[in-house]
Amino acid sequence: MQSNHFVDRLLEDLKSSVIYRTLTKGEEILQLGEICDYVGIVRKGSLRMFYINAEGEDVSFAFYLREQVFTNYEGVLTNTPSQLTIVAMEETEIELIRKSDLFAYYETSIDAQLLGRRMAELIFLEAKKRIDFLLFLNPEQRYLQLIEDAPEVFKCFPQKYIASYIGVKPQSLSRIRKRLSEK
Repeated sequence: MQSNHFVDRLLEDLKSSVIYRTLTKGEEILQLGEICDYVGIVRKGSLRMFYINAEGEDVSFAFYLREQVFTNYEGVLTNTPSQLTIVAMEETEIELIRKSDLFAYYETSIDAQLLGRRMAELIFLEAKKRIDFLLFLNPEQRYLQLIEDAPEVFKCFPQKYIASYIGVKPQSLSRIRKRLSEK
């Protein structure tokens, strides 16, 4: 989810609670089995969220770049261990708001509750968009959609991660790219 005025207002209102961190390349901000208790925003750098499928393969689920909000919202809501990992792809600066601070803020006013609802709606819509991406588009359409929605991903992430994000092997992604360049 791209940062917006809801996120900006939340960060301003909770500025005394914001945690600033710098991650090194390869550092995990969320590990498999850990409970996610924060919502974060990337200020510089990039993150990748991935899971390990039944075949033991690393599959990219999401990419986060500058000014994008990241979390494992299921963990925030249910306190369940994460089936996903979030890792820094380069030196990355982030800001975090802990769940306890966030939920306490929501209790301060109707406006704060409305802000929380709006953010939850945006997180839901991002998840729905990812589901639709996988269910209703073929791999070539997914590739084209990713180019349209987030062309910077192609500069920041290796082809093998982009291939897994669109649901193909790297060789298939190469064939898709070749086919499209010939059109």
